[in-house]
Amino acid sequence: MRALTIGCAISFLAAASAFAQFGETITVSRVLVDVRVTDNRGTPLRDLTPDDFIVRIGEAASRVESVTFIDETTNWIDEPASIPDETGDEPNSPRGRLFVVFVQTDFARNATRVSGQMHFNRYAEHFIQSLQPDDRVAVFSFDSHLKFRLDFSNDKEAIRAAARNTIWIDHPPPPPVVPAPSLASRLDREAMRRAAHSETAIQLVANALAPIPGPKSMILLGWGLGELTPIGVKMKVEWKPARLALDAARVSIFALDTTYADYHDLEFGLQSAAEETGGFYAKTHIFPRVALQRLQRTLSGHYELTLRAPGELKIGSRTLDVRVKRRGARVLAPQSVIIRN
Repeated sequence: MRALTIGCAISFLAAASAFAQFGETITVSRVLVDVRVTDNRGTPLRDLTPDDFIVRIGEAASRVESVTFIDETTNWIDEPASIPDETGDEPNSPRGRLFVVFVQTDFARNATRVSGQMHFNRYAEHFIQSLQPDDRVAVFSFDSHLKFRLDFSNDKEAIRAAARNTIWIDHPPPPPVVPAPSLASRLDREAMRRAAHSETAIQLVANALAPIPGPKSMILLGWGLGELTPIGVKMKVEWKPARLALDAARVSIFALDTTYADYHDLEFGLQSAAEETGGFYAKTHIFPRVALQRLQRTLSGHYELTLRAPGELKIGSRTLDVRVKRRGARVLAPQSVIIRN
């Protein structure tokens, strides 16, 4: 009887020790998030610190471990002293921006959509002219399906030509081969031909962008996303996988509504896509130059936030809420984040 009691006591102590060791094990996931903080005109606010940010992942508060501001016009990166550079790159090394121009060309040739696209094209030169030498631009168009018009290039004349040609409903040949980063090998032309919705086309582009490191900006020039239902406009079912792909590829959508109208139903979808991915929405039919100037200022700098995700979060997509303690500041951040091991 005594031997049994001693054996039970030993078993209890072993179990208690194992429980204590298990209880002390904490899984810490660090998440990198791209955030833009601007004033009302789109000019980046450059002097924020980790204490200025309030972040929640899911229902739990997340600690901001470091904040890095990247000036995208001078290619200057303010590296945080507390976090080592895990990429192997030299601090403050130059790197260009990656832009994807995604143009919706109306297949039915609706007058307000086509005239709005043609009207905006006259002002697109201002954006092209503002590009830095190291910037790269890829151009896609969507009418009845996805069309690949230009792989990543810093050739401004090639960018101009590809942007102009998006007005046509044609069958463009494969774009010229370019050095890395390149999208050509990651795009299935048959899948592009079968893409019946803009949302599906956006997902294909995002999947092709995912292996390329760093943040990217998609400039969506178009007439709308979503669909009109008896209870109003809602996002299509194809949007959810597209948004997950955009999150995984670190892509923000900047939706410039080219429809020549003060209001239309499907602008709701453009607004939602921009807000959910960390970009913004603007109309271009009245003051296109104002919209482009705001875009240029907003894209001139962003923050990279290193977050410590709460340990109890499961792997997968979770909601993200980013705010700053600065009156009048506008925060452009994705509304979801992918938690990995």
